[in-house]
Amino acid sequence: MGTARVEKILIATHLDERDELLRRLQEEGILHISKFEEERPDKKQPETVVPDAGEAELKQTLVGLNQAIGFLSGYAQKRKGGVFAGKPSLPAEEFRRRVDELDLPIKLKRASQLSQAASRLETEERQLHAELETLTPWRPMKHPPCEYTNLKQTHARFVFVSSKEEKEAFAKSLKPLTANYETVRREGETEYAVILFPTNEEEAVEDTLKATGVKMIQLSGFAKPPTEEIKVRRKLLAKIGSDREKLTSQAREMSAELSGLQTALDLYGNEGLIREQHEKMLATEKAGLIEGWIRSSDRKRLKEIVAGFEASEVRSIKARKGERVPVALRNPPWLKPFELILNMYGTPNGREADPTPLMAPFFALFFALCISDAGYGIVIAAVTAWLIWGRRIRNNLIWILFYGGVLTIFTGAAMGSWFGNMPDMLEIPWLVGFRDALTWFDPLKNPMPFFYISLGLGYFQMMFGMAVDVIDGLRTGEYGSALFETMPWFLIYLGIPLMIATSMSILPKILFTPLLIVVIASLAVSFVLSNRPGPTSVTSAILLWAAMTAAFLAAAKVFGLLALPGIILKALLIGTIAALWLYTVFKGLSEKTLRAAGVIFGVLGLAAIILYVAGVIQANLFLAAVFVLNLIFTFSVLKGWASRIVWGAYSLYSNTTGVLGIILSYVRLMALGMVTAGIAMAFNQIAWMLGGIPVVSVILMLIVLVIGHVYNLAISGLSGFVHTLRLQYVEYFPRFFAGGGARFEPFELKTRYVKVTRRT
Repeated sequence: MGTARVEKILIATHLDERDELLRRLQEEGILHISKFEEERPDKKQPETVVPDAGEAELKQTLVGLNQAIGFLSGYAQKRKGGVFAGKPSLPAEEFRRRVDELDLPIKLKRASQLSQAASRLETEERQLHAELETLTPWRPMKHPPCEYTNLKQTHARFVFVSSKEEKEAFAKSLKPLTANYETVRREGETEYAVILFPTNEEEAVEDTLKATGVKMIQLSGFAKPPTEEIKVRRKLLAKIGSDREKLTSQAREMSAELSGLQTALDLYGNEGLIREQHEKMLATEKAGLIEGWIRSSDRKRLKEIVAGFEASEVRSIKARKGERVPVALRNPPWLKPFELILNMYGTPNGREADPTPLMAPFFALFFALCISDAGYGIVIAAVTAWLIWGRRIRNNLIWILFYGGVLTIFTGAAMGSWFGNMPDMLEIPWLVGFRDALTWFDPLKNPMPFFYISLGLGYFQMMFGMAVDVIDGLRTGEYGSALFETMPWFLIYLGIPLMIATSMSILPKILFTPLLIVVIASLAVSFVLSNRPGPTSVTSAILLWAAMTAAFLAAAKVFGLLALPGIILKALLIGTIAALWLYTVFKGLSEKTLRAAGVIFGVLGLAAIILYVAGVIQANLFLAAVFVLNLIFTFSVLKGWASRIVWGAYSLYSNTTGVLGIILSYVRLMALGMVTAGIAMAFNQIAWMLGGIPVVSVILMLIVLVIGHVYNLAISGLSGFVHTLRLQYVEYFPRFFAGGGARFEPFELKTRYVKVTRRT
């Protein structure tokens, strides 16, 4: 688990071997190819690519393959298993040979001819149907429509009148004209008619048609009477039907080649990826350089591959200063599916550990809690197991759902939910007894345990993330961030619950005082030693931290929280204040930062210390004044400390409110789990309400149960997955994971239709 060690390599190859070498590297999938960059004194990069004459031909082939597959897929027999069928496997040695045997140009040409013929038939059929729709109302017309439009002294318009009112308005507008209105067919209030008018009235008739909204219909292109034109088109449609049957038969026959064409598309698609790698290379007319990264464990295999090419050689090289090194994740098979979750968020930078193993158990458990129904868990686990082992569809998402489904069986059984309250509805004694034997609590009757579990898991994940941040910071040498930013808050968040546990006698009460001291010291660190405002003097930081710690301890003593002798705390506070005063004076004199105001507060602070030590004034309120006066003196001399304390106060506020919001967001685990059970029970109740309907009651119950539970499972699964993602991305990862690294992406085969196995 973690990240694999990677190293940079350089491959020199003759252009005659370039593509074949890239194909072998692609089959192995071990080389991350990066764009070649060469440092040169003139800062200019050399030309990288020799133009590839076959690129246009490749693109044309890919277009043809996509069109052929799209066309023939509509005629091919459905694969067994449908969308759940896995990809057929094909050895790498067979991948290219099978396509070479396909006689691809002829197949593509034939598929293109069939596709064009089908498109032509469809277009002609659509046109004929449109003409039939236009001609049908005009069947009573005895003469060809074109005869009306070929007259010298008279023109004609074929119109459609949609209502009685429209006809009256149109007739009224025609009265001033000599136009003749002849009805061809009447259907209720609608009419199809011919308007005959002299040539000199054409413009007036056109204006009348526009003004009244009467629709004109174009029939002038028909040279026979409508009944004959309809017969002709029906014959043509019959012929198109016959032609389509022949074409369908030919297309179905050719669809047997679909598998080969799909293999060819995968092959030529990967050839396109090879062409894309040309742009990353440094090349001349005869040679090329490939620059990239490999896992150190793959070095031997890479050398064996390159050694198989006479004019190629590989060497290890050093990375350039400041170059981003790709991060290669290394996880066991059972963890690799969860890399999908990480990749959607980001990639670890070069100094971070891989968070996949730190996230995977939480993700699976939280998903299971969001569903919390053992019946649904069985369905999820069974379906995904069938896809993985039955259909051999082993993508990462299905594996994640399988793990989540298995855990859902346990979380659902613990909460007594089996398809909601199905055991109770069935009233089978042994089933109810089995359910009760496995049930820890019923969240619908007693939700508080689920509430506490959700809060506890949120608290634990937050603390675990902070612990990872501390350990990772110490591992990478980021001591300031680990010890002075994360560690204090980790101890505070850990100490306060433990203190509450001691006050409730869950833990020994003797632990309360040391825990309180640790919390107060950590709180002082968050005020003083935070790295956020910038670097500072270690001596001044330690002295101010000691003074703040002593002040907080004294305050705790005043409020009765700390069981330490008061004289010790007062002596500690006065001692740290006096030491801080002396240091401030020394720094002020040496750095010449003493000003009039600072001198005044320094004198007042010293006087206050003397009065308190001499016993003149011993009140706790005066002790607080001593602390404040000397703190002001320090801030006036040591620049930047005032903003540091203000930032510390704000940090205290934001972290306190922030941690409450973070933990409370985990309550949604309970909410989603209870909603799933509630909706399942509602569907059960609805189904049983239908049980009294004669004859069809069982069928109706089954329909409601199947549709209801499938719907509930789909919605609950989606909601649970999304919310679990949110908890990882928003609440968990920010505790310790920065990301921003470059992902190790090996140049490998990418296929859609076949699974290519590596050479042995």
